[in-house]
Amino acid sequence: MIFWLLASVITLITLGILYFASGIRLADAGTPDTGAALNAHFKTHLFEIERDEDIGLLSASEAEAAKAELAREMVRLRSDTGDAEKASKTVPKAVFAFAALTIALASVGIYVTIGSPDISSTPLASREFPQSQEFNVAQAVEKVEALLEQNPDDARGWSVIGPIYMQMGRYNEATTAFRRVLELLPPSADAETDLAEAIMMANDGVAEGEPLALLESAAARDPAHIRSRFYLAGEATRLGEFENAISQWQALLALGTGNEPWLEVVRNGIRVAEAGLRGEPVTAPGEATPAIDGDQADLIRNMVEGLSSRLLESGGTIDEWVRLVRSRLVLGETEQAQAAYNAAKVAYPDATNRAELDNLAREAGLE
Repeated sequence: MIFWLLASVITLITLGILYFASGIRLADAGTPDTGAALNAHFKTHLFEIERDEDIGLLSASEAEAAKAELAREMVRLRSDTGDAEKASKTVPKAVFAFAALTIALASVGIYVTIGSPDISSTPLASREFPQSQEFNVAQAVEKVEALLEQNPDDARGWSVIGPIYMQMGRYNEATTAFRRVLELLPPSADAETDLAEAIMMANDGVAEGEPLALLESAAARDPAHIRSRFYLAGEATRLGEFENAISQWQALLALGTGNEPWLEVVRNGIRVAEAGLRGEPVTAPGEATPAIDGDQADLIRNMVEGLSSRLLESGGTIDEWVRLVRSRLVLGETEQAQAAYNAAKVAYPDATNRAELDNLAREAGLE
């Protein structure tokens, strides 16, 4: 009842405003220059929508909806800026009143027929939309690659495709992508570590040479950068540089607040390095095999745990959530990947902000 009362009041107010406004002569607004400007404006927005669809920021359905809205806006503006001679003519009030009343009554009739005023509203984020097309990573990569061929200086495109190459195991291409990011954008600790990881994965986990230099640069650039410091501490321990390893592990220990799950890994790293410094066997408690070997799988897992702990405690960027979910999937930890994805959706409830993450999750079969 309240709905119909409000609808009736709003309709009457609107009709009254339109009736009294019908006698006002409209000002000239249509010129050839105005039409050309509108055409350029809408072509620019259409290109941006298609580009976002090509690189995966918008799904096909989202892109179609954006194009439809753009078309409606174009029709409205063209109507406002139509022929000046026609716009200058005054519509008779009787005709205008009859047309407005007819439209209002028709709208109410249509809504009563096909609408559902008794159904309570549902937040947009909780609605389920049919998926008309499954996201295909290979097709998305091909589209981004085509765009990068046309515009090789598109830093955003390289930033998008680099992590996808890593997920697909195409480490040489990932190396090229991350290298282009560093060439096109100001260097950052994350970007340098991304490139170091790609080079190491392409070289069977070997960190010597350029990867080690990149990790050292990342740690120097951001003294609180956990990921690069984990690699540095692990590599020093693996190489038997125990004094350096102890220093690196202690620097990591100082970055914790006391509750992070990766702190125990750091403490164990310190114990292992101290044991090596004393000439004792470098083994973890209760193990007969070396605690750290060449493949660094354990170190990678420890790094992932550190990232997970930080994001769950203090939050982070959407790119960091993408990196966490992807790392869990690479390690084969599907349940942990699902939990990380659930937490990311809570942190970023607006789906438009997590297009890359949703695409990754859909491809991996996460819900």
